[in-house]
Amino acid sequence: MSLLFPTSPATVNGFDAAWLHRPIIYLAVAAICLAIALRFLRRALSPVGALIEAVAAAAVVAFTLVLAFAMVLVAAFMTVR
Repeated sequence: MSLLFPTSPATVNGFDAAWLHRPIIYLAVAAICLAIALRFLRRALSPVGALIEAVAAAAVVAFTLVLAFAMVLVAAFMTVR
């Protein structure tokens, strides 16, 4: 038991799957987010296209970069434990 797991992990419901405790999963999600961000970054920076599409692409880039950074932090935290 720890601060992150106030109860025994064995007594947690079925949502607490074993794959949630593998850092490689978080790194894979981060890689997918970065790939999506790079794909939409090209659209966001391209001079052709509507302003709305560029704003939407920039929002997707920002969201996926933040999500990827969070996944890398979680993977780093999981490997330290």
